[in-house]
Amino acid sequence: MEKTPVRKYQVIEEAEIDLVLQCKDSREFYDRYTKVFPDAKKSLDSISKIWKRKSEFAKKRPLSIPAHGAGAKSTSEIAALIAEQTKIMKDIATLARENLEINQQILDALMQQNRVLTGHTEENTKEPVHHAPLQKPAVQDISPGMQTPILVGS
Repeated sequence: MEKTPVRKYQVIEEAEIDLVLQCKDSREFYDRYTKVFPDAKKSLDSISKIWKRKSEFAKKRPLSIPAHGAGAKSTSEIAALIAEQTKIMKDIATLARENLEINQQILDALMQQNRVLTGHTEENTKEPVHHAPLQKPAVQDISPGMQTPILVGS
């Protein structure tokens, strides 16, 4: 005989799913469940099975989970924050550009001072001097012409 298929999960209403997603722990869920659904004939085991499936419900309805932190912002608040952030980023970019220009001036002054101290003139520095790469000495054979046999002693 064929076995009749048994339902894996019990039927859960949308209101129950909403309640699960609003609660932070199982005790809070149980207390609120008994208040919201006083005439429900579900046992503690059935209610705990609903709680255990919370992550499954959250995956199916990610927008239902209340946001932790500051909460929802209006679009005007978000636009104001973006404008303020853009202003700050513009100020940072201006300061960075000024810093780069000052560093370039310092580098030019140091290079000029180095030329004066070492005696290089502008004529000598116009064409870069290319040095030949250093040649490594050839590896010499250190081993003697004849190898001695290896003796194993006891």
